[in-house]
Formats: sequence, structure tokens, C-alpha cells
Amino acid sequence: MLQARLLRCVVAPTFSEPADGENRGEPRMFWKKAVLSLVVAGFFGMNAAKAETEFTFSSWIPWTHGLNVHLYIPWAEAVEKASNGEIKIRFLPKSVAAPRAYLDAVRTGQTDIGFGTHSYSPQLFAAYHFTDFPFLGDRSVVTSVALQRTHDKFLADKNLYDGVQLIGINTLGPGLLFHRTKLIKSPEDMVGQKIRTGGEITRRLVEGLGGVSVAQPITKAYELLSTGVVDGHAGHWEQLVGFKLAEVLPYATIIPGGLNSGSMYLMVNKAKYDSLSPVGKAAFDKYSGEVFAKMAGEAWDKINDEGKAAAVAAGTTIADAPDAVIDAMKKVSVEFEAEYYKEVAATDLDGKAILDYFRSQVDELKAK
Repeated sequence: MLQARLLRCVVAPTFSEPADGENRGEPRMFWKKAVLSLVVAGFFGMNAAKAETEFTFSSWIPWTHGLNVHLYIPWAEAVEKASNGEIKIRFLPKSVAAPRAYLDAVRTGQTDIGFGTHSYSPQLFAAYHFTDFPFLGDRSVVTSVALQRTHDKFLADKNLYDGVQLIGINTLGPGLLFHRTKLIKSPEDMVGQKIRTGGEITRRLVEGLGGVSVAQPITKAYELLSTGVVDGHAGHWEQLVGFKLAEVLPYATIIPGGLNSGSMYLMVNKAKYDSLSPVGKAAFDKYSGEVFAKMAGEAWDKINDEGKAAAVAAGTTIADAPDAVIDAMKKVSVEFEAEYYKEVAATDLDGKAILDYFRSQVDELKAK
């Protein structure tokens, strides 16, 4: 609109007529050229302010994985659209770093956008350890939004994400116990079993039930299971499809409320974000916080549901854990809560208030 108005001024300028005897052509031509120069300069200036800025996005899981297909790619497309052409997001064909190194990879600009798992940086993200507790909830959309609200209330001002612009956080949904040869029907069934785990709390939970934890990233799970290095896997339904584990995990023991949940975060390089215009920043902000948490939770629920459906179709033997296993887990979990309160107290955080608030938000969201 502004450009059109300026161009109309050039087409139909208004000048006073020169006095008799003056050159009647040169002054008018001079002013026309002057105004035209200003308009051209303004036109290119406005377009320069909206120049496209490319952001690279690296993923440590394949771009064909359901999490990318249902969350990160649609999120990127939504941000691009909201930026009015200022932001272009390019998906890198190969991962720029190991999964545990993504926070540093985004901080240092190896990639402009990436996601991480809180349990891969246990000291920095100790405040999020409770997301690996059992029995948190059965749907990721509920626990993800509850977690984002908990972060906003207690952790947003703690500078935990120095060097990156936090987009949002989410849970992975309820975890369960997979095994190559059997269901877990009693605590004794876990004794001596080597179980692949991803986080500290899950490791201790497995060990508390008598198992042997083998801490490795999910990207190593298929190799460990297919070669018999481990007997089972503490994970999520989606991994049966996303990491092709259905063929090596024919038994699944469900823990109501989840063996664990876990949490992840999406981030953008802070310097790159700060270089944007207000419109560009607003595009990222529009799909941050609770909006992102809801998108992420819905995506996780979708891919977990798809994973379970694939397990059923593949003939996987599925059963709920009996009370004896649940009771044994509850005894171990009590220790986790006490230790969590003590751990975060060292950083001036009230762990009980954090956990109570999270659970209250879960209850509130479930009731809707």
C-alpha cells in the first residue's frame, strides 16, 4: 500500500508553474528525478528489511521419522509462513552432531535449529529430572502442556538455555518395558536382565527392579537388541516404527501412567534469532511456548498410537504390568522424589512445589 502511494506521487507530481522567462522544463525534470530516486531507494530499503534469512535445521533422527513428519517439519513450515517471506528453513541431510551434543551444536552455529533431550545433559537440566519419574500420565499432549506451564512458572528465568532461544518443551508420552523373549510378570523377571536405557532415573528404576542398565542413545537400540547385547529396552511405542524395533522386541509390558516419560526441547541459535526483524521474531514466537508444547504432545500421541498399532499388527505380545511390579516401582520412586527435592534445592528451587504444580496441571488438563 505504501509503495503504491509513493508511486502515484511520481506519476502525478504537483509543482508550481515557473515564472515567465524561466526554463519551464529543467526544474520540473530535476524534481521528478529527485522524487523518483527517493522512491526507488525506499522501495529497495523496504525489500532489504524483508530479505530472506536462511535457518538450517539438523535432526539426529531421519527426516522420514514420524516425529519429524508430524512435528518438526510442519512447525518449520508454519514459522516460514508466519514470517511473511523473511525466514527460510533448510533441512540438513545429515546430522551435524551426536544426539547428546545438540545443545552445543545449536549454540555454536553448527546448525541454527535443533532439538535435544534433557536427560542427555543431566547436570544442567537437573530441574527436569522428574519427567523421568514413573506414573506421570498416559497422554503426551497433557503432560507436555503441563511441563511447559511448569517451566514457565519456575524455570524460565534460570538461564538454563544460554546461547539458544528456547522454542518449547514437551514430554515423550508414557514409556514401557520391551523385551526380546518375555513379558515382565513379576519383579523376579527383571533380575539380571540387561535393559537399554536413556536417562539416569530410568537407569536407576531398572536397577531398582533388579535389572542391569545399559545406557545408550536410542539410535543404538536396534544394534544392541539385534545382536543380543541387551535383553530389553525401556522406551516408547513410537520406537517400534521410528527405529524399526518391532522385529526385535516381540514382548511389551505396559506400565499404567508410564514407566517414565522423558522430556525434549526445541531451540534456535540465539544470535541468529536476534538478527531477525520484529516480524521474523514474531513468527518464531507465535509457535513457541504452550503452542509448541501442544503441537509436540499431539505429535507424540499420534506416533505412539501408530507404534502400538504396528505392534498389534505384528503380533506383539502385550500385557499390563501386574500389581507386584507396580508396587516395586512405587517403592523405588519414593526415593527419587526425596532425592529430586534435595538436588534442586542446591540451585534455590523448591522441588516439591515444582512437582506438585506439574501434577496439578496434569489433573486440570485431564479434566477438560
